[in-house]
Amino acid sequence: NSAHNIFENYHHRRLVEKIRFLSNYLSDKGDTEKANLFEVMADGYGLSQVLEDGTFLTCTAWSWASYSFKGGLKKPSPFTTSVESRWFNHDFLESLYESLGYDKAEIKQLVFRLIKEGRSDHNLLDSLLPTRPKDVAVVVQETTNEPSKHLERYSGNPILEPVEGSSWESKYVLNPGALRIKDKVYLFYRAVGQDNISHIGLAITDGYKVLERIKKPILSPETPEEKMGCEDPRIIVIDDKIYMVYTAYDGNIAQIAIASTGLEEFTKGNYFNWKREGLAFTNIWNKDAIILPEKINGKYVIYHRIEPSMWVTYTDELKFPIREKHAIILGPRPGRMWDSLKIGAGAQALKTEYGWLQIYHGVDHNYVYRLGVLLFDLNNPSKVIYRSPNPILEPEEDYEIGLSGAWVPNVVFTCGAVPAVDKEVLEDDDEILVYYGAADTSIGMAKATLADLLPESFRKANNQSI
Repeated sequence: NSAHNIFENYHHRRLVEKIRFLSNYLSDKGDTEKANLFEVMADGYGLSQVLEDGTFLTCTAWSWASYSFKGGLKKPSPFTTSVESRWFNHDFLESLYESLGYDKAEIKQLVFRLIKEGRSDHNLLDSLLPTRPKDVAVVVQETTNEPSKHLERYSGNPILEPVEGSSWESKYVLNPGALRIKDKVYLFYRAVGQDNISHIGLAITDGYKVLERIKKPILSPETPEEKMGCEDPRIIVIDDKIYMVYTAYDGNIAQIAIASTGLEEFTKGNYFNWKREGLAFTNIWNKDAIILPEKINGKYVIYHRIEPSMWVTYTDELKFPIREKHAIILGPRPGRMWDSLKIGAGAQALKTEYGWLQIYHGVDHNYVYRLGVLLFDLNNPSKVIYRSPNPILEPEEDYEIGLSGAWVPNVVFTCGAVPAVDKEVLEDDDEILVYYGAADTSIGMAKATLADLLPESFRKANNQSI
């Protein structure tokens, strides 16, 4: 929203108007072929393609023509297309300004004044809308664009499927949270029966194969806020407690809920004694929450998702509801990127020598769900230091694409990941097991080393001291 960007966009708009005028003129003269070409040229402004590596490609004819006339051999540089990549900012700014009852002509006057004063990089929102929401901030991120390697699927997938004839898990099992305790990995999975109400089930594994599957749900709806389901659990251990962060759904609104149980009690086989801690934030559609397993700078850190972005909240105590300030830390990427519609937290964060690793999910405009990599600074969890430009897992197998009877096709969605061996801080060669819901119908597992998920050049430049 800089004055320079809006100023240049005014020029682009005028050019589009002139091209449309030429199209109408030629059409009136009967030269429909040329008129159609000019119309297509005008309609092309604002259209673009963003490649998997984040490269912005404009579809505007004159940008390519101008570039090639100047001897360009590859593609227009980001500098020459920067205004086009932000054309929507101008439309949004005018719409916002008018909705507040102001005259949008004032925007142009302000642009001219700022440029005259040598402040062409000034953000117009700071001048046009000087009062900002006091409880919400936006954290600007700068990340590398080098790709991650892909997760490798377990050959025994799917590792968990619905149980025919069950009263509570006969239709779908999906989106498991995961907790490693010594040599066992406990999968806390969402299960749906014929009544379409979600419960939380428990399967005990060696990391790969299911050793025991508890026959009853360990958490079922009890409160009015979760009468239609307890969904998508994420699991962490803090001190001597296991915390389950899940989605409470009443049929109208999805909210973040928290339940806890004693770690010692759980390891002795009492899987059913959960205490409701409350709703994290009340009366707002909010999902995909995870809590870091330790305090950072004296604060607990909670990541959550109010569509379409990821938010972070800091709190002194795990007492709910939380009324602290919040910040938007990450949003969807533009164009046709794999995470261009909405994003959200996936698995609970794992501590590595480079930062807090999180496998997150992204959704594109075809509603395909994929997984990617995020890395947050160890001491500043609002700061993203790596975001994979590519998905590390996407629907490819039949059970992920969704055969007949699948709940939601083209979905891979994680709520849990654990180290392959019990370890507090992960290093390059350590393997990570990622558990995911496939087509919202069954559960699979895929794995990679930390070195696979973070590019070598990034690891060399960003080793943090633990």
